[in-house]
Amino acid sequence: MVLRKCTICDRRFKKTEHFKRHERSHTKEKPYECNVCHKRFSRSDVLSRHARGHNQPAANAAVRPGAGLPATPTNQAPADRSSTMTADTQNYVLGIGAESARPLQHGSSAPHNSAFSAALDQQSTSLDFLANVSAHQPRTEPIANQVMASEHQEYLGWNDVPVPDQQCYRGTMLDPLHNDILQFWLEPQGDSISQQGSIDLGGNSNLGMLGGAVASSESRPSIGSMSLSSGGSIPIERFARVQRYWLAPSNNTGRLMNSLWHDIAYSEEDNVFALRPTHSSSGPSGYMQGSRYGVDEECRQRLYTIFSQSRGQFQMRSSESTAVSPFTQPPRNNSNFPPAEILDMALDLFFRDFHPLVPFIHVPTFSAKDARPSLLYAMCLIGMVLLGTKGTLNFVVNNFSSMLESVTADLSKCSVGVEGSLSTVSTFAAAFLFLNLAAMTGEKEHLVKCQMLYVNLISIAQRHGLFAAREGQVLGANLFDAIPNTETRWKAWSKVESVKRLITGLLLLDSWYSSFMSTSPIIVPDSVQMILPCEEALFRATSSTRWMQLSDSDKVRLMPTILMPSENVDVPTLHSPVDDFCMYAVLAMVQSRLSEAYYRLLSNRASYPFAPCNTYAMDGRARCLPSLQLQLTSKYGDVLDRLNPNAAVMWHNMCMTLTADTQIFDMAAGRSGPGPARKALDDIAAWSQTPAARRACLHAAHIYRAMTNRRASDHTMFHSVFSLFYAALVLGLYVFMVPNPSEMQRGGNSIELFDDIDWQKVGTEGFTSFMEPRKGQPFPPSEEPALEFIKNGGTVYLRGVPIQGGYQAARRILLDYAGLLKDTGKWSVRKFSYVLHIMSDVLMDVE
Repeated sequence: MVLRKCTICDRRFKKTEHFKRHERSHTKEKPYECNVCHKRFSRSDVLSRHARGHNQPAANAAVRPGAGLPATPTNQAPADRSSTMTADTQNYVLGIGAESARPLQHGSSAPHNSAFSAALDQQSTSLDFLANVSAHQPRTEPIANQVMASEHQEYLGWNDVPVPDQQCYRGTMLDPLHNDILQFWLEPQGDSISQQGSIDLGGNSNLGMLGGAVASSESRPSIGSMSLSSGGSIPIERFARVQRYWLAPSNNTGRLMNSLWHDIAYSEEDNVFALRPTHSSSGPSGYMQGSRYGVDEECRQRLYTIFSQSRGQFQMRSSESTAVSPFTQPPRNNSNFPPAEILDMALDLFFRDFHPLVPFIHVPTFSAKDARPSLLYAMCLIGMVLLGTKGTLNFVVNNFSSMLESVTADLSKCSVGVEGSLSTVSTFAAAFLFLNLAAMTGEKEHLVKCQMLYVNLISIAQRHGLFAAREGQVLGANLFDAIPNTETRWKAWSKVESVKRLITGLLLLDSWYSSFMSTSPIIVPDSVQMILPCEEALFRATSSTRWMQLSDSDKVRLMPTILMPSENVDVPTLHSPVDDFCMYAVLAMVQSRLSEAYYRLLSNRASYPFAPCNTYAMDGRARCLPSLQLQLTSKYGDVLDRLNPNAAVMWHNMCMTLTADTQIFDMAAGRSGPGPARKALDDIAAWSQTPAARRACLHAAHIYRAMTNRRASDHTMFHSVFSLFYAALVLGLYVFMVPNPSEMQRGGNSIELFDDIDWQKVGTEGFTSFMEPRKGQPFPPSEEPALEFIKNGGTVYLRGVPIQGGYQAARRILLDYAGLLKDTGKWSVRKFSYVLHIMSDVLMDVE
């Protein structure tokens, strides 16, 4: 028998059929075409199985005269047909099997039995015969793509299977459609690529890596016609082809901080969050005379067009960047969308109850008609939650997921830098407000869904350098002095100030979100460089004239850049008088360092004496945290008492978390189930005898005091509510787990938890020393009762009533805090309150 050798890979074959199949695996030819659907195949047996799928309906019909004879191929020359069919008929019969081959070889016309007729119907259809005949036709196409031969070896020796094995394999295939599916999935990739050379990323199938060379050679200019100066000898088409196949970076503005202040100050818009006004005469204006911020029917229609779920997912998102009037769209029934009056009421509540907490929108230049839709919609949703009616709350809940996807899609554009400075800042603002909305709804699933949005927002902002002011464009007076017109200069300053305040808001968001989620903050603490916001009175100036009057007095138009406080960097000294928002910025920076240290050193690995400050004292980056708290009270002790209670609560919470490991209190409350709860209660019993525990109780009590003494005009931040909840756990479980009343009364000292405390005299007592329970003689008495209590313990009074350790006293404390949580206002904290109520009932069982 003659051995045939492959000219490409030198493999040898005994049978011609196997040799041809193997050769086609190199050349990727498909010589067998189905005459029904004109699909081409590289193997005859695959075409045969494919043909059965077309003839399946005819398989159950009676055998017609001459049905077993093959159809004459139309693409074969007449002179060659007789000889080809004569020789190939024998090969085909041999492929069927010996038993079924004899009748055909001898040309017997005797009637067959029914079983044989059925087999003949399925195996000897006209298309089957044509497929096997074409398997032995001489190949006339030239060998192509030999360069890629080594990349296309047979898959597990598929083509080397002997004939009997192939027949056995075909016998197991019960469904022809199944065979077609396998052929589709197992078809080598080179079959589709070899025709074009490569995948055309530019969308032009005529210019592949191979085919494009041929196409471009026809239009390539001659060397003599090209300029020889400055690389002119390179054809232009070559650069175009490289651009087509090599993905280029987007046409972005780069790092936002490099030119942020200039882009913002010299933009044409009056407000940094405004679009250019839409000049559209079509459609009624619908302006409401009583609207304070310009909400009208046109504004409502614009929000409906972009955000209504009835339009599908974000079909009109592109209109936000071009300010297309909503009246270019045909009117539709939008009765499920809030009317303009409700939107106006919601926007008014936003500016009255929420915006004072994070005042970053310049109200004198703000207009709802010109505001960017995503930001305006987020503002309205927050106002609807504050409105608190059944209709508005249902609308917020029903549209929460679609708004989340919308903000996420906008934020993804900022991540690749395809948006301008104003658009990116507006997207950051919309995402910031939406994350606050998630906390206001009080739904756990909303906060869970927004975790990725929080991570992306802070990460992208940090990547753009918003928290590294000294590494970007310098913000100096010359930026505004170059503007001669006073009105324009005022608006330029207000836009820059809005962005500064938004950056402070993002720092606050990262601070309390990481604390609430028990994760590390996204912002790297050591890299923070932030320009402080200016005084709020200057930001609220209603006109350029009033702004000039204030700035000519004692109001400062430019504030210094501060660094993250650390062991080598002191807490900054703020210009007097200190605003609430400016104080929040400084406290948030220290809080971020505290959260980072806790997550890095103590997350999921609490250790005795269960006071984080004990662990921080042994870490080079975290040991400065107690001294930073002392610096805050030394520089701003009187300021904290004068400002909004949120600032004092923030400081007390940091001190409390330095002396009490909050994860133990989570488990003791039952957050992780009954098993860890009992062990956590034992740990709290050991912790309650340390000076750190007694200091933590003082701070927990003063958080309650600050929240109780707040005024009606004092707006409550989310971190204050969160701190109040943990203060209830710390004080309540401390009182519950103190071993006996004598431990609290030892030394004969007493302290009223709500009395004023001179924290400068207390210093770092309970932070850095005497962490173990004192078993010897007590320390000598001191002038400050709080310092005496931290050192030696004593009797604790709450509103003049002595507190005895045990269930009853702990239950009273938990219920007091739960009642105060209900009165905190805008933040939905009913679940925090439920936890405290449940604990006040189940502690008896634990005891």
